[in-house]
Amino acid sequence: MMKDVIIKIKGTQGIDGEQDEIELTTDGRFGKRGDSYYMTYDESAMLGMDSVKTSIYIKPDNSVILQRTGAVESRLVVESGKRSSCYYNTAQGELIIGIFGETVKTELGLNGGKIHMCYTVDSNLKLISRNTVDITVREV
Repeated sequence: MMKDVIIKIKGTQGIDGEQDEIELTTDGRFGKRGDSYYMTYDESAMLGMDSVKTSIYIKPDNSVILQRTGAVESRLVVESGKRSSCYYNTAQGELIIGIFGETVKTELGLNGGKIHMCYTVDSNLKLISRNTVDITVREV
């Protein structure tokens, strides 16, 4: 059963020694299906992603799948100690990027919880950025 929740996302992206931070708090839905937790929310027009729906799936092995549909299409897989090739489609075109999960920690229950991820993004094995994402989910 899906519940109405507040989702708070704090992300840090490090590129060439510089860091950008973003914070987003939004309404969403959260639930459990089988052994996996999942949440959905609509992206913000302020971030240039109007008409984009994001779904995040958290599997029992602590792997996280972030999937976007709409004006931007992507599917990113973050798993500790593993590199995944991920699809990303934007208005500028399609690309395949590498995601290497450095750390994935989850503390989730039926009423919400926390996700912490550190991962790198590469293209043709060339480092593009190092990212940290913290997500907090709580019932409305």
